Amino acid sequence: MDERAPRVDPVLIRRLRARALRHLGRYATHRARLEALLLRWGRRLGACREPDAELRRIARALVAEFAAAGYLDDRAFAEARARRWLARGVPPARIRRRLLDLGLDAATVAGVMADLAGTGEEEDGGEEAAELAAARAYVRRRRLGPHRPPAERAAMRARDLAALARAGFSYRVARRVLDEEDSGGNAPAR
Repeated sequence: MDERAPRVDPVLIRRLRARALRHLGRYATHRARLEALLLRWGRRLGACREPDAELRRIARALVAEFAAAGYLDDRAFAEARARRWLARGVPPARIRRRLLDLGLDAATVAGVMADLAGTGEEEDGGEEAAELAAARAYVRRRRLGPHRPPAERAAMRARDLAALARAGFSYRVARRVLDEEDSGGNAPAR
């Protein structure tokens, strides 16, 4: 009997590569997600004798191949997600947690969050500027504070502060955003 490494089925590799390319053509993804998908697809195909060792090696090789070809870029993926979430009003601390939960490495997430904090147009800059931008987007989207009719603002202030706190914003940022006047004329007409 031959004691060498187990023989890999070339058909399995071709099928996994084709599925991965189809997936990459449709969806933005990152290394950890693609590797998990490749492992799942390989287990479904059931072509490996030693699924854990062989499949993991095949999946890592394919992920490295796609990354070298430029099809996978964890940093670009994380930046796109972070900017989208920030525009929707997700606080930076929650964005950081979500990116880490997706399986992105801590160094990539830290770099993206540093870039995100540096893009604030506030004079103080930093992460608070990013949190202010997210809070403004959240308030605008939920029609809180300055985006309410003027007659309701004072009566709803406590509820608005509570909504911002539940969303994950600090009290200082929530108070500052709610005290701002609607400068863009975005208040709904009622």
